Amino acid sequence: MPASPSMKNGDEVAHYVSARKQRGRGKVRLQPPLTPMIDVTFQLLIFFMLTMTFRQAEGVLPGNLPAGDTAEAATPLPDTAVRIVIMPHGEKNELARYELSDSNFRMDTGEQLFQALTDRKASMGGASASEVSLVLQPYMNVKWNWVTEAYNQAVRAEFKKISFATN
Repeated sequence: MPASPSMKNGDEVAHYVSARKQRGRGKVRLQPPLTPMIDVTFQLLIFFMLTMTFRQAEGVLPGNLPAGDTAEAATPLPDTAVRIVIMPHGEKNELARYELSDSNFRMDTGEQLFQALTDRKASMGGASASEVSLVLQPYMNVKWNWVTEAYNQAVRAEFKKISFATN
C-alpha cells in the first residue's frame, strides 16, 4: 500500500482533519436578543404606572394630636362622655369583652356592642346624641383587632366624637 501524506511510521489508519476543525471554531452559543426584552419591560412598567390608582389605606384611623407641647394642653373630656372599656377575655386573651362605663352589662361580640350603643343613642335623644363623646379605653393585653372592632361598631352606630383614652 502506498504511503499517504497523512500516514506516519507504521500507522495504517488515515487521520483526516477537516479545515473547519483546523480553524478551531468553538461551539456556537445562542443568545436571545436583549433589546426587545428590555423594551417590553419598560412598556409594562409605564403601563402599570399610568393605570395605577391611589386609594386611602385601609384600617387607618383618622386622628389629630393636641397642638400644645404638653398633655395638659388637651381639653378635658366632658362628663357626658361614654367610655367603652375593652378587656381581654379567654385563656390566652384571644377574645375581648366590652363594657360601657355606666352599666355593668358586659358584651362579648361586636354586634352586642352595636346594639348597646344604638340603645344608648336612642335614650339620649337625637340632637344630644351627636354631642356625646365616646372614649375607647383598652386594657393593656387587648389585641388591636378588638379595639378596631369597637371603633367600627361606634362608627356604625353613627357616633361622631370618638377618641382613645390616654391612660
